[in-house]
Amino acid sequence: MNRRSFVKSGVMAGLNTGLVGASLRNKKKPRQSSGKSVVVAGAGIAGLCCAYELVKLGHDVTVLEASGRHGGHVFTLHDGLSDGLYADLGAEHITKPGYERYWEYTREFDLEVLPYPRRRDVLRQIEGKFYSEEMLADSAVLKKMGFNQKEVNYLKENPWWDLRSLYARPYLDSFTDEYQPFGAGFDHLDGTPMQEWYVKDGASEAALKFLGGANTSVLYTLWYNAILKLRGVPIAPPDVYRLKDGNQSLPNAFARSLGVRVKLNSPIKAIKHDNSGVQVSYESYGEDKEVTADYLANCIPLPAFAKIPIDPVLPAEKQYVINNVQYDSYVRCVFQAAGKFWEDDDISINMELDHPNIWSLWQVADEVDTQRVVLMGTGPSGISPQRAIAALQEVYPGKRAPIEQAIIQDWPKQKYSPTCERIAFPMNTLDKFWPHLMTKHGRIHFAGAYADNLNWGMEAATRSANRVVKEIDAA
Repeated sequence: MNRRSFVKSGVMAGLNTGLVGASLRNKKKPRQSSGKSVVVAGAGIAGLCCAYELVKLGHDVTVLEASGRHGGHVFTLHDGLSDGLYADLGAEHITKPGYERYWEYTREFDLEVLPYPRRRDVLRQIEGKFYSEEMLADSAVLKKMGFNQKEVNYLKENPWWDLRSLYARPYLDSFTDEYQPFGAGFDHLDGTPMQEWYVKDGASEAALKFLGGANTSVLYTLWYNAILKLRGVPIAPPDVYRLKDGNQSLPNAFARSLGVRVKLNSPIKAIKHDNSGVQVSYESYGEDKEVTADYLANCIPLPAFAKIPIDPVLPAEKQYVINNVQYDSYVRCVFQAAGKFWEDDDISINMELDHPNIWSLWQVADEVDTQRVVLMGTGPSGISPQRAIAALQEVYPGKRAPIEQAIIQDWPKQKYSPTCERIAFPMNTLDKFWPHLMTKHGRIHFAGAYADNLNWGMEAATRSANRVVKEIDAA
């Protein structure tokens, strides 16, 4: 082909492409004949899971992600660590029982699951003093701390973290449907702090320090515990697991399957919707673009979604949820050390701490064949690597922690995925959030870690994603 022919064919190809593009733009809802067209907002684990299941059912899916990476709050760090070590900066464990759909995905994608002993042999720092699990089951120690005889007897036979069950368990059988908190006989107690309920049932001052409940209602607390009981899951499961090479392996598997359907660096600018479909305006590489579809599955956190103009506006009950859902978020501290220094001191590295700059500590990536180790910790937003190391050195109960480096992931300062898990609803508001939290409006559906009855990160994300898939597929 000579240069003139090549140029001519290129022009014709460009013209044809333009005509095809114009043709698609003129169609209200471009779609595959075998299914519905869906725009998925967000490529976190909920969005990727939702898109993956929709594609399996034959639907035409476009995923729009504002940031330059997929996975959202599920983020495994490899860069900057030595010897092949890694750390999960976001979602960092799964449970069994619990996470049933997640476990199915690990088998579907042939992902290796590893035991994660971070909740075994935990040292707890209470008012500056460290207590082992054995000490916190010792009658003499518990009495000295101020627990009453009922609590002492319970903690002698049950884990420390399960103290709440002593006062909640007798009422949980009233709840028979985990997705229905109302009608179990406690609706009138949504304005009563759970702490008052503990006091009424005889909780000691020592127990109240650990039970909390001053800002959560009786109704919400009992419902939350009832969900766990109905699922057969402990309040704080001691046996947890993680994916080899990091929990981002699952979002990666979803994304590989979806391929070019996932568009990164494509923040949504506006949404229009009516009875016939949705129109989504977004930016891609500095260019304004638009896509129309039958449905929108919103899988981005609500604080980010609240900033997107929607025409027409959503109903008041839905907008209340979007404007008022509150999230937990904090810093992940990653420490690389030359070796297992805590073994020289004959202590556990799994720690719950009461230091203002570091709240917990445990080992990760223990299967990597190296003498070096990586530890994870949590702390407040704004902490620097230097402050994190200093805090660890200060609080560590052994001789010295020889830390080679620290890396900080300050999630509250992240632009697109600053939120972690949804926190408890304020008192007297449960009926304003539930079930509006997860209900669709018209052709806009909602999934994510916030959009389920139990705020368990990746579990809530995959559960709600599958719910949305069923809703859209059945529509």
